[in-house]
Amino acid sequence: MPDTVGLKLGNLTLDVPFFQASLSGYSNYHMRVLARRYGCPFALTDVMLAKSMANPKVLAKTCFRPGDNEHPVGAQILGKTPATMAKAARDLVAAGYDVIDLNFACPAPKVLRRGRGGALLDNPSALIDVFKAVQDAVDCPILMKLRIGTNHKPQSQDCFWEIVTRSIEGGVDALVIHGRTVSERYRGKANWDILASVKRRFPAATIVGSGDIFDPATTVDLLQRTGLDGFIVARGAIGNPWIFRDLRCIWENRPVPAPPDLAEQREIILEHFHRILEGSPEKKATGYFRKFMAGYARRHPKRKRVLLDLMKATTAAQIEASINAWYVDFAIEAE
Repeated sequence: MPDTVGLKLGNLTLDVPFFQASLSGYSNYHMRVLARRYGCPFALTDVMLAKSMANPKVLAKTCFRPGDNEHPVGAQILGKTPATMAKAARDLVAAGYDVIDLNFACPAPKVLRRGRGGALLDNPSALIDVFKAVQDAVDCPILMKLRIGTNHKPQSQDCFWEIVTRSIEGGVDALVIHGRTVSERYRGKANWDILASVKRRFPAATIVGSGDIFDPATTVDLLQRTGLDGFIVARGAIGNPWIFRDLRCIWENRPVPAPPDLAEQREIILEHFHRILEGSPEKKATGYFRKFMAGYARRHPKRKRVLLDLMKATTAAQIEASINAWYVDFAIEAE
């Protein structure tokens, strides 16, 4: 085990060195609640467009406010204009968020075309201007989400190191760095060696790694090898809140429990679906929930058939019937 098992993010100290990432289109309140139940100490929201958050009517919506039972919780914001990002950060903190996370890593083409997210990695001065504006606007931990450049060309790598250096010198509370370039998106394997080199160059800074955290058992070796302060769980948490239970057991030196049986999986899947139904029209809720089933179905022995069946469902009744068929009737037949 590493000498230190917690993680310090400014004035926020987590008891384990991991938390749930912001996941575009996924990490809303319902996903965060389940993650916290299974041992996640801290979670970030779905990415929020700063321009929208600056609109009081948008910010007032329940889905953009943290739940009373989920502190600490962080808000991730996306934008390129310092004043707009600062106002959004200030308003989100006033709404109850405990941490602000600046997204300078998103590789989505529609985000890059507007000069946001990962596009700012090629403009260190503009990026640092945003950081400074937010830093002056709020009194809470500020995280910065980066990738290791827009690509592997020397100019891009120079920009990456300039951003890392200036943000650390400027007092950022933590850098969360994904081990791929923007152009790589999610292809190939995340390069944690570059993340390790950041930590070696700036040993006093808090450096949190991101990329390919799917297997809890390998995380101890990963942090020991790289010397990083912690890591975030992103795609590995979609339809899989149990990953936080297993991670916590490993980091607390306790036996990892057996994987959830079909009955427990059904209970959580249905709870997640019903939570979404409570706040959305049925058609919208069923469409949205199908994204999570790709993650949940991975644990089922007939996962391809389960997923195919659920993808065909268009109503709440059909989704519930399909879940019961595969997680109750199938279990009985398998006995």
